[in-house]
Amino acid sequence: MDALLVDGFMYAESGSLALALTDATKIAVRRPRPIDYINCASTNGSTTTTNPGCNSTDLGLSFFSGHAAGVSAVGATATYLAFVRAPRTPRPWITLAVATALTTFVSYERVRAGEHFPTDVIAGSMAGAVIGVLVPHLHRHKLESPTVWVGVSPVPGGGSASLQGRF
Repeated sequence: MDALLVDGFMYAESGSLALALTDATKIAVRRPRPIDYINCASTNGSTTTTNPGCNSTDLGLSFFSGHAAGVSAVGATATYLAFVRAPRTPRPWITLAVATALTTFVSYERVRAGEHFPTDVIAGSMAGAVIGVLVPHLHRHKLESPTVWVGVSPVPGGGSASLQGRF
């Protein structure tokens, strides 16, 4: 029961961090959605439009996809936990395949609906995956030998991040 509670908190933390990062990035970037280029195009060379939907606050919130980030974060957390708990079984690989398929489906549908550009869903998926791996990795016990390592190190002119595993 304790493990279920801890896992639930890790999933909630991954999803919450992905949502917070998504919202902060959307507000900072303010990229218009693809459908807005069609619906809110100016007529007769003017800079204003009479379409009532063009005054929505949702217009500049395309980059990056919160749906893709959320699904990817939860999927990455599930995959990380599966690799830590059952490394020599098919379970982690099945979890990885299902998480990848769900993230791909959600991303494809967001682009198809005109809500995001392909770069929006790619960036959202990558951000969600990073959050989904970091959260359970930072919650691991120090005495356990993890099968997946996340490392960060400084290098001249910047930094380096690495993800390594023993499979």
